[in-house]
Amino acid sequence: MAISAVVFDADGVVIFPWRFAQVLEQTHGITGEMTGEFFGGIFGDCLTGQADLKVVLPPYLARWGWQGSVDDFLHIWFETENAPDERMIAVVRVLRGSGYTCCLATNQEQHRAEYVKHQMGFADLFDHLFFSCELGSCKPDPAFYKRIVQTLALDGSQIVFWDDSPSVVAGARTCGWNAEVYTDFEAFEAQLASYLGDGWR
Repeated sequence: MAISAVVFDADGVVIFPWRFAQVLEQTHGITGEMTGEFFGGIFGDCLTGQADLKVVLPPYLARWGWQGSVDDFLHIWFETENAPDERMIAVVRVLRGSGYTCCLATNQEQHRAEYVKHQMGFADLFDHLFFSCELGSCKPDPAFYKRIVQTLALDGSQIVFWDDSPSVVAGARTCGWNAEVYTDFEAFEAQLASYLGDGWR
């Protein structure tokens, strides 16, 4: 079947990733080793909507020696990661103008999801936004992909998806999607043309 929908991961594909960890360490002395227990543990419940980040984060902030409020921490986090790749943004606009359905599919907790929707303007940029906190499952859980297919009312073969995580791409392929590991913009452009033809522009 011909491709009808193009689906993008957020961080690492449409958004330049992981600047906050560097800011935390360089500006606030909070290292990845210090935050590992949180992001590798209860944060997973935030990603599936089972816990509220603002509720579970304060004890960890105290342990890390954070001097501000929870809202201060989240503000710096979200603002630091507000780094869209304008080349990808332009591609999404062209694709939508050419009749393709464009979607964001990302593992996010509810507060950053709202920020991405409204402060970053992605609610207007994409046809659909699929956040793990709203779907109740994270990539690469098959339930994540199945919910998207149900919403779009498409077969997996009509979807092409880019993510920077090989395991997430493998999960999508297992569900019948066309999926590619995002490495850089030039490789993405070539892969996109291989699926859609050069006329997508």
